[in-house]
Amino acid sequence: MLWTYAHVPNGCTVDVGERVTAQIERFAPGFRDVVLHRSVIPASHMSDHDENYVGGDIAAGAPTMWQMLARPALRWDPYRVPLESGSGFDGAYLCSSAAPPGPGVHGMPGVHAAKRALRQVFGDRRDPLALVRALA
Repeated sequence: MLWTYAHVPNGCTVDVGERVTAQIERFAPGFRDVVLHRSVIPASHMSDHDENYVGGDIAAGAPTMWQMLARPALRWDPYRVPLESGSGFDGAYLCSSAAPPGPGVHGMPGVHAAKRALRQVFGDRRDPLALVRALA
């Protein structure tokens, strides 16, 4: 399985699957011959897959300096989701690109959310990455 994406203008309706395949074929001749299935979602339809991806924007909004610090809203703890007590989701934490430090820093919102959850729910101040490494 191979997953790729292409940078296109917001709301683009063009199917760029052939262009991506041709680019891979440039560096891996014969690639096209081993493709069994190809699925393409144009930018204009990305929000059908995830409501945050309006117009195909996988960054969930402009990655300005303000957004990097105040995603998804200005709060002391941007990772803990403020839900009503008894909602069944007490202790929910946000770990998507909508949380600091934002998109393009793959995995770091999850690391920060895990760190908060470990500390706030379990009183554990260890680094979540160190815990994962210890399991490997």
